[in-house]
Amino acid sequence: MGGAAVAVESGQRFEAAGFGVDVVGGVHAEIYEGLPGCANVGFVVDGTVYHPGDSLFVPPSQVETLLVPAAAPWLKLAEALDFVRAVRPKRAFPIHDATLNELGQEYFDDWLGFKGGTEYARIPVGEGVTIC
Repeated sequence: MGGAAVAVESGQRFEAAGFGVDVVGGVHAEIYEGLPGCANVGFVVDGTVYHPGDSLFVPPSQVETLLVPAAAPWLKLAEALDFVRAVRPKRAFPIHDATLNELGQEYFDDWLGFKGGTEYARIPVGEGVTIC
């Protein structure tokens, strides 16, 4: 990939497309019974948008927008709810939901809207949102 990909680790900061990006976390969420995990970092973009990757790491500083994992072999709905409540963002949008059918997405969305404690919405495929 030449210079198109650069390895980073937790604690580093870099710039991408004019945005400042802080690298946080470092460990993938536990999948099952303490099996050895793998490296996983999250990204806080311009101090406002947080993409946790495959983790439930709570960043050290407040973020306005959280991209919350919605489905994964390692994730339970209760963990996603606890994660959103711990991060306390102004708003949250789901990610990692390709394994959910429409009913599963609806259940997740209803629970996050009911118990997430933040503004929550699903971004329809092919559409975008303005977050600033």
